[in-house]
Amino acid sequence: MLVKHAAGNEANPWSSAPHGPVITATYRRGVLRAKVAVSELTCRSARIDSMDAVKPGMLVWLTLPGLEARPATVDWTSGFTAGLRFEAPLHPAVLDAILDGRIGSVH
Repeated sequence: MLVKHAAGNEANPWSSAPHGPVITATYRRGVLRAKVAVSELTCRSARIDSMDAVKPGMLVWLTLPGLEARPATVDWTSGFTAGLRFEAPLHPAVLDAILDGRIGSVH
């Protein structure tokens, strides 16, 4: 399953191919904290839908289920949807556990 989720999409992380389920996570920018929907999750990137409009180049923190907050840079935005690039990629086994639902609680 890991190969299906991560391989082949790393060259174009913003392709329209599905990258697993939509996951609820916590997002932080400065003092603002909010829940966001995460989709198209790969080891290096994530697409979020939130109620906060961010700009490319901003640093945000994304807390995925069962993990500590991870710094990410906003690559692109379209309304309240943004593409994030993690400063340090997720380990493939961690990505697989998140997508399989084996890690399922938000801090």
